[in-house]
Amino acid sequence: MGIRHEYVTFCHICPNHCALKAVVEDNKVLEVKAGGGTGFPVHMCSVQKGPDHVIGTINSPDRLTKPLKRKGERGRGQWQEISWDEALDTIAAKLLQVKKDFGPERVVMILGEPKGTEFAFGQRFATAFGTPNVVTPGNYCGVQNTESLRYTFGSRYIMARMDAPPRVIIVWGANLAHTGGTFSNIGRYDFNRALVSNDCKVIIIDPKNIELWPEKGMHASDADYWLRPRPNSDGILAMGLVKVIVEEGLYDPEYIEQWTVGFEEVQKEVAGFTLEEVEELTWVPKETIQEVARVYATEKPGVIGSGNALEGSTQAFQTLRAICLIRGITGNVNTPDGGHVDMIPPDYYPPGRFMIGDMKEKLWEYPRSPERTIGGGVFQLSSRFGYVPTQGLVHALLTEKPYLPKVGLAFVTNPLLTYPDSLATEKAFRKLEMLVVSELFPTATTNIADIVLPAAFMHEHDTVAYWPAWFANVRANRKLVDPPGEAWSDMRMINELAKRVGLGEYFWETEEDALDYLVKPLGMTWQKFRDEVIYLHGKSAYDPDQVAGYHTKSGKVELSCAELAKAGVDPVPCFAKLKDPLRGKFDFSDDYPLMMTNYKSEIFMLSGYRNLGLLKDKSLPPTVYMNPDTARDYGLAEGDWIYIETYKGRIRQQLALQPGMHPKVVNVEFGWGDWGLADANMNLLTDFDEPWDYPTGSVAIRGYACKVYKAA
Repeated sequence: MGIRHEYVTFCHICPNHCALKAVVEDNKVLEVKAGGGTGFPVHMCSVQKGPDHVIGTINSPDRLTKPLKRKGERGRGQWQEISWDEALDTIAAKLLQVKKDFGPERVVMILGEPKGTEFAFGQRFATAFGTPNVVTPGNYCGVQNTESLRYTFGSRYIMARMDAPPRVIIVWGANLAHTGGTFSNIGRYDFNRALVSNDCKVIIIDPKNIELWPEKGMHASDADYWLRPRPNSDGILAMGLVKVIVEEGLYDPEYIEQWTVGFEEVQKEVAGFTLEEVEELTWVPKETIQEVARVYATEKPGVIGSGNALEGSTQAFQTLRAICLIRGITGNVNTPDGGHVDMIPPDYYPPGRFMIGDMKEKLWEYPRSPERTIGGGVFQLSSRFGYVPTQGLVHALLTEKPYLPKVGLAFVTNPLLTYPDSLATEKAFRKLEMLVVSELFPTATTNIADIVLPAAFMHEHDTVAYWPAWFANVRANRKLVDPPGEAWSDMRMINELAKRVGLGEYFWETEEDALDYLVKPLGMTWQKFRDEVIYLHGKSAYDPDQVAGYHTKSGKVELSCAELAKAGVDPVPCFAKLKDPLRGKFDFSDDYPLMMTNYKSEIFMLSGYRNLGLLKDKSLPPTVYMNPDTARDYGLAEGDWIYIETYKGRIRQQLALQPGMHPKVVNVEFGWGDWGLADANMNLLTDFDEPWDYPTGSVAIRGYACKVYKAA
């Protein structure tokens, strides 16, 4: 027997990143249990998925273990095993040929949900190689929340002050019981305390009767207020709340005068519509809108936790800006009695500095300019944030405008399931001359790849973990065991590929050298950080005696933002435009009388890990939720397999009934499609094409008119 070790690590299957302790002996993980003492949340979710996720992935027989090269036609599943040298040399030769013949921009880096440094390394490689085309799902996952905060308050790191504790909590488009937290970092444990407090009012905004505290049987219907808006009408609802606060004078005039700019423009905008119109468009009663606005404005501190569900809309950015207006006009950010405070992250190398900081000469040689970037002339803000929206790539491949990309390098992503309009996405990706995919398991995307690279799981290599970056913390993710077969970390893959295309000076000899570089600003080595520190949280800018100030250009809360106006974006959310996601092809018709939205399972991470038996045992089949009365009207019963159809296509999921859910809403599950369930893929119902959210590139992934009927 070897020596038994117990290591602190964390679960990354949801953004809460709960602490875990792993017992390891002889290169085997014997046990994973709830951990603590490192600053991580320690109260695991009700389904206790972290241990199953770690052990299940490490021990899965489905893992990819050797580099593979396609034989025959794409999608036929015929492969030959090759060495790492052959794989990297083949990729490098193609990259250099495309760069010479067409320019580096014809190579596209395709990134997904980061676990450690994959995102940062992918961005760094793109900068060094000279391509501006880094495609990420940030256009409907993260960017609208973080950038709306930055353009309003001057920081992406605006966190809820849950220590206060708050007098009001609004949870908007998020499910704390299962997905860990919101973009303002309202954690599950603090939220649960608020649920049972007589001093805090809880307001839930969600068309589904979401679980709030599963162990106690509490749902949205148990909150003080539960608002069930029409999918994609959230921006209209937010402006309705702003209207009540402004027109009833529920704000501090001295604070507005001294610490905000643009209040008059907001007054003018909200004067142009009525609450009756808001009620009609959102399905939320006028009286409820008034009550909620009054409660939030007059009870302090008040916090709003906005979720990812708000980002899949053609008006996503301005929807989140409207929610920022609610925080701003009530003085709930960086004030002594406010519910939110700016956080200063630890001084390590975050992705932005890592991808550009010491390579500025590369940006002079190959600028990330709109004319070189896919969608650069269409999306006003996305190129500023360092990404190309997913549909920008699909559109460029299908139309060959502004040019036809030649090579795609995909890491931690499964676009054929997770991008809107799966059929169009597959058709587009098949036009690439070379598609390289790094993965743990076979997926729909690896199936059409030319080269598949076997990836190490995050617990099979050391890495710095900083994601979600807007939580203002940095963590050490320790290697527990060796990866299976010849699997490599994504960091190692990119580092070695960089050397083969002549970019070694911008990368490192070993992975540990790279990790030392990342944590050097902390004044320590990677080994010291991993073994002795493990976790660092940002510092709060909270000042109990005065307004802490804002990092905007004006030094104030920018209710109307001149920087946005300069970029061609409305400086104040426009009520008329916020109606766009409810019109045209998204609206009801005789053929499609219901409204589709979607949710993510609490068991899995996006489309991943659905082959793991330990997690599948805790999961339902692909499940669609409806109101019992609506189901009865359509002759449907609990447990029926039904079709859900939009103008784009149809899918098949099993029906579950949920009393209290809005009768017009059909809530389908996101993420299925691999492992024999292709007909359950939600993105067969969605459209990649216009209209888009032109500031950030968000696209509609919910809010489609639909119909339902029993599957044959």
